[in-house]
Amino acid sequence: MTDTLAKEVTAELEAGGRILVSRLQYLGDVILTLPLVDALRRRFPDAEIDYLSRGPGADVLEGEPSLKAVFRVPDDGGERGATVKLVRELRRRKYAASIDLYSNSRSALLTWLSGAKLRVGEARRGRRHLYTHATRSPNGVRSAIDFHLHFGRSLDIDATPVRPALTITEAESRTAREELTSLDIMDHRPVVGVHPGGKWEVKRWPTASFVELIERLTRHDGIQVVVFCGHGEEPYRDAVKEQVGDKATYLPARPIRQTAAVIDALDGMVVCDGGVMHIAVAVGTPTVGIFGSSEPDIWFPYETFGPYVPAIVPISCRPCHSHFCDHLSCLHRLTVDNVEEKLLDVMRGELHGTSRMNGR
Repeated sequence: MTDTLAKEVTAELEAGGRILVSRLQYLGDVILTLPLVDALRRRFPDAEIDYLSRGPGADVLEGEPSLKAVFRVPDDGGERGATVKLVRELRRRKYAASIDLYSNSRSALLTWLSGAKLRVGEARRGRRHLYTHATRSPNGVRSAIDFHLHFGRSLDIDATPVRPALTITEAESRTAREELTSLDIMDHRPVVGVHPGGKWEVKRWPTASFVELIERLTRHDGIQVVVFCGHGEEPYRDAVKEQVGDKATYLPARPIRQTAAVIDALDGMVVCDGGVMHIAVAVGTPTVGIFGSSEPDIWFPYETFGPYVPAIVPISCRPCHSHFCDHLSCLHRLTVDNVEEKLLDVMRGELHGTSRMNGR
C-alpha cells in the first residue's frame, strides 16, 4: 500500500501537484534544507513547492524563486485563531506530499492536519503514526544535507548533495551596494565581513581575537572590514568597536534578507557557527566558519562545494555539543593566525586584484 501511494503521489507531482516542505526551527537548519528543495525542483519541475517555517527561517525564504509560497507558523503562545487560519490555508492547497524535516510534536501535527496524501517525517515515538512514511536515517549519515535529502527517498529524488543556495534579487543587491557606498566602502578594494555574535557562548570566538583579526586585515592590501550583528547581538559588535574604532565599518541589526544581500557583496566572511554562517555560504561568499563545541562534518558540509572552510581546534573534549562550558578551550585556543590564514586562502582566486563587488 505504501509503495502504491508513493507511486500515485509521484505521478501527481510530475503532473504539477503541490508539495509542502517544513522545518520549523533555526535559521541555519532551514538553509541546510535547501538542497532537498533543489532536488525536489529538479525531480518535479512542474510541481509547486511551498515551505512552512517560523521567524527568521520564513523571512529568509521570502521571494525564493524555487518556492511558490512561504507559510509562517505562529509563535508559541500565539492566538489559537492564527493556527486555525494557517491549517485552513494549508488544507486549501491540497498537497500531494508533505515532508516534515523537524518532526517534533507540533510540526508532526501540522503535517497531518495539512491533509497531504503522503506525509514524511522521522520515526519518533507516537508522532510517527501521523506520517504515512516514517523514516530513519541510515547508519553513517553525518552531514545535515544528507540527512535532509534522505527524507525525499520515497519520492525518488536525486540525493546527490549540493551547496545550499539563496537567490539575491537585483533590487536587493543594488540596495546593499548603495548602502556600502554610503558608508564609504570602496568597490575597488576587497571587503571582508566579520560577525562576532552568536546565540551561545560556546559558539562565540573571544572579542579580543576578533579585534586582533580586524587589526591585521586592515593592514592587508587595503582590505576593508564590515562588522555585522544580529538583533540582540549589539553588545558584541560594540565591544569590538570600542577597541577597533574607525578602522572598521559597523552595521546595525537588520532583516535577514538585507543581511544576506550585503554579505553577497563581500569578498570574504568570518563568522561564528550559526545562522549567518550558513547564509554566507548560501550566497556564495568565501567563508570561514568558527566552531566551538559542535561538529563541522554535520553542520559545515560545504568544503567540497567551494571556498568554505571551518576553523576548529582538535582538542580532546570536543565535540561536546554543550551550550555552556567553564573553560571554552575550543575557542580560546583557536588562534588568529589560523583564522587569518584560512580566510586569505578562501579569498585567493576570487579577488584577482579587485573586489567581488565589481560585476556581481
